[in-house]
Amino acid sequence: MLSVSKDVLSCLLEALMAFKQRGLFPNESLLAKELNEPPSKVRQLLDEAVKLGLAVSRGDYYEVTDEGVKRILKHRELYIHDVFVHGSEKWSRNVADWGRHWRRKHGLTKRDLEAFYGALANLNERIENLKPLVELKPGERGIIVSTVCGSSAMRRLAEMGVTPGTLIEVVGRAPLRGPVEIDVRGTRLVLGYGLASRIAVQKLQ
Repeated sequence: MLSVSKDVLSCLLEALMAFKQRGLFPNESLLAKELNEPPSKVRQLLDEAVKLGLAVSRGDYYEVTDEGVKRILKHRELYIHDVFVHGSEKWSRNVADWGRHWRRKHGLTKRDLEAFYGALANLNERIENLKPLVELKPGERGIIVSTVCGSSAMRRLAEMGVTPGTLIEVVGRAPLRGPVEIDVRGTRLVLGYGLASRIAVQKLQ
């Protein structure tokens, strides 16, 4: 079931947009299965989303409105910040200006932010389904969604071709909290555990 600490309505909107990007038309039954929630709860959330202008009913399926998309993108931004960058939900509570925060506290440039927000907008999966790179097993592949890990580390990753939208494959993992070896465009790279744990990846099936 969805954790009470999560923004459940945003999780529903995430699922709606992800299904649309895959060319699917989500109804209550499909959403209930995706969210692992009873249909009655999903129906209640859908009614709330429609009432708030975040989603619209198309008869036998639902779509996210422009306002809903804005909420989803903010939800994704906060999720990356809290889960992958800091590992705690408490950090985002005191942030008023996110552009300034990313630039001043994490060293992101305007170009970095454009790439970051673009990757979030193009994600065809729920943000909650992303994995830290360290969780992929040898032979598993994924698409990098975020590499927010400090300006100098991001520069090094970019120079190595490890950027949002890049396909990577895990080649090997050292035991315990050891480094991770990956293949990026035919080049083998070794990343430390701490750095790899902050890289958000959409795992490919």
